[in-house]
Amino acid sequence: MYYWDYIYSKESNCIISLDTSYKNNNQISKSFLDIKIFSQDGSPVENAYIKLSAPDEFNEFKVEINSLGYYPVQINNLQIHPGLLCKLKLILNPLQLKNKSPNYNQVINLPSYEIMKIDTSDLIQEDVRNMSLTLGIDSPKDTVTYLYGKKFADEVYELSNGKINIEVFTDGKMGADREMFKTIIQNGSPNFIIQTTAHEVDFIPELALYDMPMVYNDISNLRNLINNDEFTKKIDNAYIDSGYKLLGMSDILFRQMSSNKEINSIDDFKGIKIRTIQNRNHEAFWKSLGATVIPLPSSEIYTSLKFNYIDAQENPYDVIAGFKLYDVQDYIINTCHLPHLLALITSDEFYNSLTASEKSIIDEAAKRATEYAKEKSIERIEENKKVLMDNGMKIIDLPEDVLREMRCLAFPIYEKICEDIDDLDLVYTYMENSDNFKH
Repeated sequence: MYYWDYIYSKESNCIISLDTSYKNNNQISKSFLDIKIFSQDGSPVENAYIKLSAPDEFNEFKVEINSLGYYPVQINNLQIHPGLLCKLKLILNPLQLKNKSPNYNQVINLPSYEIMKIDTSDLIQEDVRNMSLTLGIDSPKDTVTYLYGKKFADEVYELSNGKINIEVFTDGKMGADREMFKTIIQNGSPNFIIQTTAHEVDFIPELALYDMPMVYNDISNLRNLINNDEFTKKIDNAYIDSGYKLLGMSDILFRQMSSNKEINSIDDFKGIKIRTIQNRNHEAFWKSLGATVIPLPSSEIYTSLKFNYIDAQENPYDVIAGFKLYDVQDYIINTCHLPHLLALITSDEFYNSLTASEKSIIDEAAKRATEYAKEKSIERIEENKKVLMDNGMKIIDLPEDVLREMRCLAFPIYEKICEDIDDLDLVYTYMENSDNFKH
């Protein structure tokens, strides 16, 4: 039995009631919500009065069910996602009620981790096509970047019941980061990419926020900001305006410096040849410290260090260990100068070519993979440090006065980034959650 909306109030964001009676074919209109209600013995519940409302701006709903012969029920914090079937199994004991009271006999508050159980066999599959897609990353397999991509591909495969297969290419096999960022909207290859936002700043100016050196050194504060709805919406729109679709954003904590020279003071940075990402803000920061900047793609770091073309480089612990830089570097200096954010993106054109069910699968898979990647980045940090130290690297914590001086030298870069973004409210929102700038 199918159920269609009967009265819908747009102003109050609420479905006032649902008609649970049968409808013949010529009465069926375009509807976006199907509801099935069954009793404990499996028989359909007919003529139920249902009120569905969204009490806040989040994707959480309150459902009120009232039917003759059953206790009235109120379900709080239920999440509903387009294209997916939500199954909630509740034991509703039948009871003839003489007086229907607004005080519900059964109120169910769903914890966030139990909000929705998705049975992949219940996905709307009729408009999910068989597709073979690609995901490109410039990092090696033993990194969170790869785990992020692999988890996304696995979730898509599971949620689509094997109809959508995504092959993950590592080590720049589909091109370096900047190259893939261009080709994904030029010719749709690869279909998805995961890379740090630093490669995207020349194309999306708002992302220069994440290039402001020495702003954050607490990953929890940064993640709280990135989860802020108002902030996220602006970043999402910036991607869309440039032809991209941001599906998720995770991180590998912070970028650190590795070197063959011990660094303990500002003067120690002077003259050191350091590899950076090809990003004007990153380059400006290291130049402000007196270093000689040599931008290189990730694939050239190891060889350049091995043959002494460069003395140092900067990357998260995860990448330093993944590239086995302990073979060619002696020290890690905990600079925490920039967050290393990972953007999972596709082209807006490709995303909009998907059916509603395909979009739902991609969105849900991206959400799961993003949370998984965040967990992995925390789990692996101590493991990576141990690997590096066991292979002879020494980890150096810079004195607080050196870190403070590095922040001071970064001020001209902040001013330039503010000019490039031309949205001071966005800049203030980014910085106000930082312990370094609260006062």
